Amino acid sequence: MTRSRSIAGVSPSLHTRVHLTRHCDVHNPDGVLYGHLPDFPLSTKGIRQAHALGRRLAQTTARQIFVSPLLRAQQTAEIISGHIPGSTVTTTEDLVEARFGHYLEGIRPRNVPWRRPLWMVHMVWPGLLPNDERVDEMAARVERPIRRILATTPDEGGICVSHGDPIQAFWVRSEHRRAWALHRLQCAKGGMLELDFADGTLELITYRPPAKDDAGADPQSDVGDIA
Repeated sequence: MTRSRSIAGVSPSLHTRVHLTRHCDVHNPDGVLYGHLPDFPLSTKGIRQAHALGRRLAQTTARQIFVSPLLRAQQTAEIISGHIPGSTVTTTEDLVEARFGHYLEGIRPRNVPWRRPLWMVHMVWPGLLPNDERVDEMAARVERPIRRILATTPDEGGICVSHGDPIQAFWVRSEHRRAWALHRLQCAKGGMLELDFADGTLELITYRPPAKDDAGADPQSDVGDIA
């Protein structure tokens, strides 16, 4: 992004901003937890949110975009890219939804306690179960594309489009919180974390909520996440 001026012989710092963005609102008429299921595109509200993100991010220097392979994230990234001339979009499994989403997908939230009772273990102690991921594991894989941005385009920064739990895992680890805080920190659909680095060291995290949308969401679009 920018370099600070050298003062009294001190070397200037390289400042980089990475935008860790959650996919936008999802069309989910049956109101199920969609996890890793393939056929969950953006809702009409989500498309508007993605365009709003694109307009916001077009005002930055970011041109490199990394994205989860899941449809809702892919559509979010492509819309953002459409607002940023010269941008590139690279798919990476490092940004995919939390592994525990496989266990819950296809279930309505009200049915989770009796149809997927291990959910409570995940809420209290993420990563304890063999079909789950530890918070530090999720955070580590999210960090990999962030580090690629820092290594390849430190003057421009970049954008990563992921999902709620992986983003929150990175947030929890970066703030040295306990694992159970995974579901206490909430990055809303269409929201993002601004990650400010100096010489590759994370110095500041700023949460930016999604732009206010008064047109309303598709029915059941606000459910679908694993917690």
